[in-house]
Amino acid sequence: MTDTGSPAHILIVDDSEDSADITAAFLEDGGFSRLTFARSAGEAFALVGLGTDGASALFDLVIMDIMMPDVDGIEACARLRIHGPTRYVPILMLSAARETQALNQAFVAGANDFVAKPVSQIDLLARVRTLLRFGREQERRLLREAELEQRSITLQRGMLDAALIDSVTQLAKGMVVELTLRACWDAGRSAAMAMLKLNEFDRFMAFHGVEESERLLRKVTSLLAPEPTPAASLICYYGDGVFMIVHPGAANDDAMRLAGENMQMVVAQAHIPHGNALGNEHVSLNVLTGWGGSGELTDLTGNLLNKMAFMQRETGLYVNEN
Repeated sequence: MTDTGSPAHILIVDDSEDSADITAAFLEDGGFSRLTFARSAGEAFALVGLGTDGASALFDLVIMDIMMPDVDGIEACARLRIHGPTRYVPILMLSAARETQALNQAFVAGANDFVAKPVSQIDLLARVRTLLRFGREQERRLLREAELEQRSITLQRGMLDAALIDSVTQLAKGMVVELTLRACWDAGRSAAMAMLKLNEFDRFMAFHGVEESERLLRKVTSLLAPEPTPAASLICYYGDGVFMIVHPGAANDDAMRLAGENMQMVVAQAHIPHGNALGNEHVSLNVLTGWGGSGELTDLTGNLLNKMAFMQRETGLYVNEN
């Protein structure tokens, strides 16, 4: 069954015209019509602008034979991996079954997958579609990392643009927590965090509505913001009734625990009516803290969120102790 046409642009690099024609026929039957051919690694390099000043074509996938004269597929793959425009383009190698050693070398050079010769149409199309999905996901990840990097630079300059400010609380958004942890990771620094969750916030919102819930968040923010926290720490609104304090460079979470307990007490003493709580007639906070060395920071936020959810499921209501 032929799929609808794919917009993917595929480069076929094969010195054998017959082999290239078979590959192309299988691809066209599978709905891939944007095909470009190169009869050697040199022709492929010229097409992608490697070693030339001319215009280069952009490809979503490269299918390349391992055994080619002059520059073979292994060396070609390695060169494509150090060339900016093709560094992350998926590469599918065509290999005869007897070329096991060469195939291993191709993976070391940066190949993503292979299809054994003689090529099976089902095998070829399955790998092509998988690698194209992988390429799209890789592109989204790179764009996301570029965005995080730019916002990290902005954060390090002490400037929070509107995209990083929560419109209700006027605190930094939860993304700033992740940017701060990433900066600590990159610098080899540790960090401590405190998570402050409004207990049964979902029940408050269900009973009082969005407008009153936003009023509650602003009220709680006005109580939390003046409370002392360690120097260089930052309080953020993470969403869903969760506030975070992140402290870059902390040696442990002792200061975070003390700050969290003080904030918990301040909210309790405000006696803000809840109206729909199962366990407390007033709005209350649950506090958890954590600390991580530079190699542990990628899981710090997730661990605290998971621990908070687990503790609340275990009690059925909320937790008053750290």
